[in-house]
Amino acid sequence: MPVPADGETADAEGLSVDRRDARSSGDNTPALRRRLLICLAIVVLIGAIGGAILIQFAPDLLFDEPSCASPPGDPKRGGCIASLPIPDIVVTISATVHLSPDGDTLLLGGPLRNDTTKVVLAGFNIAERREAWRTALDDFGPDVRVTVSKTGDKAAAWGAGGIRVLNLPSGSAVIAVPAEAIGTHLFFDVAFSEDGNDVLTGDASRRKSFRLAGAASEPGPDPGFDRIDTCRPLGHVGQSNLGTVRSRDGRMVVLLPTAMTAAPVQVGRSAPSRELSAAICGTSSVAVLVGPAGWEDVTALFASFSPNNDRLAIVYAGKTPRGQWRTLIDIWDAQGRMQRLASFPVRGNVGYRIGWSHDARRLAAVRSRNDATDALIYAIP
Repeated sequence: MPVPADGETADAEGLSVDRRDARSSGDNTPALRRRLLICLAIVVLIGAIGGAILIQFAPDLLFDEPSCASPPGDPKRGGCIASLPIPDIVVTISATVHLSPDGDTLLLGGPLRNDTTKVVLAGFNIAERREAWRTALDDFGPDVRVTVSKTGDKAAAWGAGGIRVLNLPSGSAVIAVPAEAIGTHLFFDVAFSEDGNDVLTGDASRRKSFRLAGAASEPGPDPGFDRIDTCRPLGHVGQSNLGTVRSRDGRMVVLLPTAMTAAPVQVGRSAPSRELSAAICGTSSVAVLVGPAGWEDVTALFASFSPNNDRLAIVYAGKTPRGQWRTLIDIWDAQGRMQRLASFPVRGNVGYRIGWSHDARRLAAVRSRNDATDALIYAIP
């Protein structure tokens, strides 16, 4: 068949076919396939990078801190009902706070930001989000821990210098117990007796009580902590930053395997049995508690029984991949069988700075975040 100079030829039907186009189309097929494969590889690479970022920063991206609202969105689950700024008082990480019996007033203390030589105890009206009163704590250390009597007319503040009991809101002195009378170790918990006539402190083996009329010359153990001849109990009572905490009536002990120090029981590790024996000595019930799912990477930092020993709050703390603090406050029903009531995620660092109302239906937490300090008030179901 003759082939014209322009590259066209004729088929049997007399139609012309451009062979140059056919050759050109065939040559482009491998190139198109290569482009598709390159695009697919880029999509896969982007997806892999995105997945890695999501895994690494999941604690940041997926962190859910519900906003504060009164009443809480779900009364059965509780939640944050109020927040208020703490502008000019330095509430140290190892301080503790407390609520008035009705939960309307938050009591806290610490040095003033503009003059750290001055230390105060202050009461904040939660509904009005303002400071209602303050009183000076002369010659007091920076760590101010505070509790309130059942009637709300007295507060006990304790720190490096000992215990001071004050009338509220005047701040007039009731008694002062020097650190020397307490012993060589200052404990994390001071509580008023049921009748309000004594303050109680000490660990499981060294409980002491002091009459409000004056420090007792021979302070003795309070009820529920009778001397035990068969073993020597160890561990903090009421509140603790270690791996164990006992209820104030001495009947229950809670073990925290994820605590940083002095945990007699640890998951996946063995420990001397004598430490566990001392931790549970003299108690009638034992519970081992860990954080909820999704919080396996945090540490149990602090635990606090409510004034009537019917509830327990545990503060877990850890850092995100970007170095920011995140906190979880876990609330348990400590009556009978332990049951988790609520878990409150918090952006920032809470430390030991939590405190109950007397009926355990409110809990306060002071947190630091981005160089600011505020207080969060939670309703407990």
